[in-house]
Amino acid sequence: MKRRTQQVHVAGRTTLATVTSDPAVARRWVHTARWRKVGHLRSRAGLIVGMGVQWTPSFGRLSDGAEARPATLQLCCGRRCLVFQIGRAGASRVPLVLRRFLEDARVDFVGYNVLSDCSKLSAHYGLRVACPQELRKVTVMGNSSMESMAEQVLGWRGVKKAERMGAGNWDVSTLSKKQVRYAATDAFVSYCLGVKCLK
Repeated sequence: MKRRTQQVHVAGRTTLATVTSDPAVARRWVHTARWRKVGHLRSRAGLIVGMGVQWTPSFGRLSDGAEARPATLQLCCGRRCLVFQIGRAGASRVPLVLRRFLEDARVDFVGYNVLSDCSKLSAHYGLRVACPQELRKVTVMGNSSMESMAEQVLGWRGVKKAERMGAGNWDVSTLSKKQVRYAATDAFVSYCLGVKCLK
């Protein structure tokens, strides 16, 4: 599979998710995102990107200090999301432009439990995220759920992320529509919360 797109509806808003394990498609998505937001990159405010990762839970115990291997990396900038099946692509095929994007100090990568996500990306793919922004800190809402943050900060009701979906198999070759919706919702809501709280 090279690439597929899926519209994802979140609280009456629509984002377009690009789903791929192809490094060339991921590279193109990053180039396009940077081009669309070049004004933000050049401004003092910088650029905000929603971020998250998904992994297939290990039902055995991980050794001390071990991190679960991310199967997907999802990014959202504006109304466009990338769901990159990084586990299927492999560490050696992560595009250089994506590595540089994550390392760009002008870009705030906002996510729920994002520091843990960054640790996993570093451990398994050698990726460094220069400016991660934890949603629980950004929104000043502590351990509130993402759904609560969306309702209280954005006024969005009905944002749902099914826990059982997050605990599914994310290493499959073709993600289900529900998995894409789950991953894109995570990145899109993170992006919108970041824009609201950091700008």
